[in-house]
Amino acid sequence: MKTTLPSCGNAVRHRRGWWAARALHGPWLLLTLCGCNMLSDQQRLCLTSGEQAFQAKQYDAARQRLTQFLSEVHDRPEVARALYVRGMAAALSGHRPAAYADLQRAARESRDPQTTWQPHVVLGVLYFEDENWLAAAQVLTEAAARMPTAPPLDAVLFRLAMCHERLGRWEGALPPCRRIAAELPRSPYADDAARRLQLRASCFAVQCGVFTRADNASALVARLGQVGFKPYVRQEPRGGNTYHVVLEGRYASYAQALQALAHVKGYVPEAVLWP
Repeated sequence: MKTTLPSCGNAVRHRRGWWAARALHGPWLLLTLCGCNMLSDQQRLCLTSGEQAFQAKQYDAARQRLTQFLSEVHDRPEVARALYVRGMAAALSGHRPAAYADLQRAARESRDPQTTWQPHVVLGVLYFEDENWLAAAQVLTEAAARMPTAPPLDAVLFRLAMCHERLGRWEGALPPCRRIAAELPRSPYADDAARRLQLRASCFAVQCGVFTRADNASALVARLGQVGFKPYVRQEPRGGNTYHVVLEGRYASYAQALQALAHVKGYVPEAVLWP
C-alpha cells in the first residue's frame, strides 16, 4: 500500500522502500564479514550468495539461499543478519507476513546494540505503510533511541512524528521534530520539522492553496464557497516569508482528512493534506 504523506515539502515525498537503498550498508555488513570465519565454506557461500541475490533484486533467490543458511546455522551473530536480509527480501517481494516474522526475530536475536536499530527501522516502515500507526510509533521510537546521530535518523524521526499525528497525539509529534532541529539541522527534513514546531497543529485540514497575496487567497475562498465549502485563511511563515494558506475543514482523524481531501481534489486538483 502506497502511503500519501501530509506535507508540502519535497523532503517528505518518500518512495516506498527507501530503507532498502541502505539495506546492506553500515555495521550489519561489518558484523557479517567479521563473523564469517567461524562458518563452514558452504555456510559462508549460502550467506554471501543470499546477500548478493538481494543486492541484485533477486528476492526469491535471496530468500531461498538464506533459508538454507538459517536451517544449518543457529546461535550465531550471522543469524540475525540473515533474518534481517531475508525479511527485507520478503517485504520487497510482497510476502508481508514472512517479512514481519523475520524482522521481529532479527530485532530480538541481534547481539550488538549498535545494529538492532536496523530491523526496527524496517519494521516501522512496514507498519507505517500498512497504516498501523501505533505499532509503527513503538518500533520507530525504539529505533530512534538506538540509532547514531546521522541519516537515516532524520527520516525515522519525521515518520515517527507523522505516526503521532495520525494517532491524534499532536503533542507527541513535537519531540521528534525537536530532535531533527537540534541534532540534524542540515537534514532535508529540517524545514518541515521546524514548520510543524511553529504551527503546533492540533488537527488535520485540506490545504487548497498557498499565496503571497491576500487577494488571491480571498478569491479562492470565494470560489470554493460558491460550491459549498467553508474554507478559511491562515497566515503562515514559510522560508522567511509570510504566506496566506487557504484551508478547508478541521479534522480530528487522518481517515476523515483523507476523505475530505478526495472531495476537495474534485475542485482543486493540487490540494494536499495539512499540516
